[in-house]
Amino acid sequence: MGIIHNFKIDLDKFKNLSYTVSMNRNMNNEITEIAEFLARQDKVNETKNFIIELLTKSELETLSKRWQILKMLKSGRTQRDIAKELKVSLCKVTRGSHILKNKKSIIAEYLTKEKENEHE
Repeated sequence: MGIIHNFKIDLDKFKNLSYTVSMNRNMNNEITEIAEFLARQDKVNETKNFIIELLTKSELETLSKRWQILKMLKSGRTQRDIAKELKVSLCKVTRGSHILKNKKSIIAEYLTKEKENEHE
């Protein structure tokens, strides 16, 4: 993937995703604040540093591995192959597969656009 492209997202489009995460009101407010902050950032390094400051090493490793799973799935790798290579449970990989199959998934949309940009 390598190159980061500008990618604008219509957040209103994703308000009613077909899956939900159980969050209390305060958690939802905090996640919204973080999302708003990230949406305002126009420099990759600032966003990267924000994430590094906010998350622990373990959380960063988990986030990185989840992103790897999603990219590997999008490239056509099998779930079992990914689980074996990354030494994760098949359940973690299946979760990524469900995300990519969701027609309203912002991640699936982003990875599709990235894949299209690779072929240009």
